[in-house]
Amino acid sequence: MPPILDRYAARSPTPMTADTFTEWFSTDHRACDQLFAEGEAAMLLGDWNRCRQAMRRFSEAMERHFRLEETILFPAYESATGAPGGPTAVMRHEHAQMRPLIAALAGAAADADPRAFRDAFETLLLFMQQHNLKEEQVLYPLCDRVLAGQRAQLLEALAQEIGT
Repeated sequence: MPPILDRYAARSPTPMTADTFTEWFSTDHRACDQLFAEGEAAMLLGDWNRCRQAMRRFSEAMERHFRLEETILFPAYESATGAPGGPTAVMRHEHAQMRPLIAALAGAAADADPRAFRDAFETLLLFMQQHNLKEEQVLYPLCDRVLAGQRAQLLEALAQEIGT
């Protein structure tokens, strides 16, 4: 595996085998990261068709990930805690900040513009690393504790949403 892909290597094959929100969403982060890395690897090879395909899949995967958090996990947490303005509000705000960066990355791939791609890639990489760390180290474990009694039902809802 090329070194660029090493930093994004998936830890497990699918979120469907996860028993916790931390496992489920962290695994989904890794799947998104893999697509992100595939796009960069293709760009570095000058394979813009493959880069565009990877960025399309990455964009779709990220939007699905955001949607699952914003429509299933976050509302359940907010309902259980009575805190709609807490950590989930911060994560929603960060999702809103990442969406234009993802669009810029896809646009740079569509234009076959290596400089714009690299700029968007590096900015988004840093943002995603910080965002994912907060979710994986703080929010998801918190959801695992607060939503323990609803975990099976919510994990099933996530599985149904992605069609498995």
